[in-house]
Amino acid sequence: MTAVPSTPVGGKPAASGFDQMSSWSRDIRFASGCILMVFATTHFLNHALGIFGLATMEAAQGWRYWFWHSWVGTVALYGSLVVHPVFALLRVAQRRTFRMPAREVVQIVLGVAIPIFLIDHIVGTRVQGTLFGQDESYHAVLRRLWPGLALSQSFLLLLVWTHGVIGLHFTFRARETYLRWRDPFLLTAILIPLLAIIGFSVAGREAQMMALPPELYTAQQVEMFNLNVTWAKRAFFGLIGGFAGFVVLRELRARALGAIAVRFVGHGVRRVVPGPTLLEIFRRFGIPHAALCGGRARCATCRVLVLDGADDLPPPGPNEARLLRRISAGDHVRLACQIRPKRDLQVQILLAAKQRGAGPSGTIDPDDRIGKKGLTVMVADLRAFTALSERQLPHELMNLLNRFYDEMSQAIAAHGGRIEAIYGDGLMAAFGLETTPARAGAAAIAAAGDMVRAVEALNREYSNALPLPLRIGIGIHGGQAIVGAVENESMGRREITVGETVMIASQLEAATRRLLSDIVVSAETVSATGRSYRDTVPHKIAVKGRDKPMQVYAFGSTPAAYPRADEARDEGRGAPPAVVDEKPV
Repeated sequence: MTAVPSTPVGGKPAASGFDQMSSWSRDIRFASGCILMVFATTHFLNHALGIFGLATMEAAQGWRYWFWHSWVGTVALYGSLVVHPVFALLRVAQRRTFRMPAREVVQIVLGVAIPIFLIDHIVGTRVQGTLFGQDESYHAVLRRLWPGLALSQSFLLLLVWTHGVIGLHFTFRARETYLRWRDPFLLTAILIPLLAIIGFSVAGREAQMMALPPELYTAQQVEMFNLNVTWAKRAFFGLIGGFAGFVVLRELRARALGAIAVRFVGHGVRRVVPGPTLLEIFRRFGIPHAALCGGRARCATCRVLVLDGADDLPPPGPNEARLLRRISAGDHVRLACQIRPKRDLQVQILLAAKQRGAGPSGTIDPDDRIGKKGLTVMVADLRAFTALSERQLPHELMNLLNRFYDEMSQAIAAHGGRIEAIYGDGLMAAFGLETTPARAGAAAIAAAGDMVRAVEALNREYSNALPLPLRIGIGIHGGQAIVGAVENESMGRREITVGETVMIASQLEAATRRLLSDIVVSAETVSATGRSYRDTVPHKIAVKGRDKPMQVYAFGSTPAAYPRADEARDEGRGAPPAVVDEKPV
């Protein structure tokens, strides 16, 4: 593995202030955003309890107040309310181009819109409650909000929640574990605001019907409210104006310093003023590229090979260095989102360097469905197909293959599998795309049994037309596999599954000839099903890529499982073991 330096070496220039700041400012922005999202989640869940009545909301409010009104909760909450927008604006100010994917535009617009609505809400509740002892209980606040401010408060709820969900999604989408939790996350992201608005509506009507005297406000309270709101909004807009002025002055200064030439292999030369990151230069000129995390150094899809000018670049920051070590990056491989060329540079894009699928800004978003998943892979192949094809007329052979694949696809689909590839006289199928590995393994073995029976039926049907009977070999193995899609103009889009699991399943299929068995399944897969199968013979076979022999089970007949332990107990008998002497191969 190539070591990536995190400190200046030799004659390399030191990183600029913004480069040094971006590494830790990202972590601060993320941590403060998480605190705000936790507060919003607890607040909205408290709203949702309004479905069960105002008394339930008030009871849960006491628990929420216990933390968020403590000094720890207050410092964390209001510190995050200040830190998060400041560092978010700092990230925006670091941009040297505002050509970006629509999702990033939405995220920025939401972030700017939230304080405009949120300031009135905070001043009207927490600030007024602290200064004048104003009642902050749900029944009092809801009477002030319902129905006149119900629409604006619901809109604020959706703004805050959407901003937070987008941020979390694009933070974790590059991680393999997120694929397993994406659907529950999406369901939760929809249910929480929906239930919160319903609970807010139900409790608001209940509070409005309560027989309580009207709230009276003194002139001092009204004046203090208006003064606090005015100064808070002035400070916020002043902050935005300050950053906007900084961006303008920076651009004027950069243009006065002159331009540098950046050569992109396959995309020509572009002249730019120093300052923008390489990723921003891609976007400015519409050069197709991949950027899964949006330029936050959380993925490596935007990496490039620096062919000339690497010595003039500052060394990687901590986040970039950590990620480059993780992917074992070679010499002169850098993240385009983290380098700001100040001198002439020549680079080659390493991933997704085709225009197809690029958006208006040149961004190519990798498919969210790409990733690793626990699957059971089946590889099946017709035996002696070459000898069979030499003795059959072309039309007869194609008719036979059509019948064969029709039967195989039905058997696989019936057990929840999906055919991933067909190659002449064989196929590969995947099980477990929508279920657990245990069920996937059992489904694959059951499908293999149906496939063998289907081949036997074809032999009976074609007995007078075939010079020799059809035989099929099936290899099955479960494990982690990479799923995704490949796409180009000639073949369109195809879902594929690749990885070691596929390679092992293919070797198990090849082993069926040596073991004189139609079906060979890895012991790992059989164990994962939690079942014992009749008429199986264990073997150990050598597998490419593994130092030790792999234990497998060769099926002497079509698979038939013994009942599981709980099923056997119901029948008053135990499942007999399926262990026999091992035969090394």
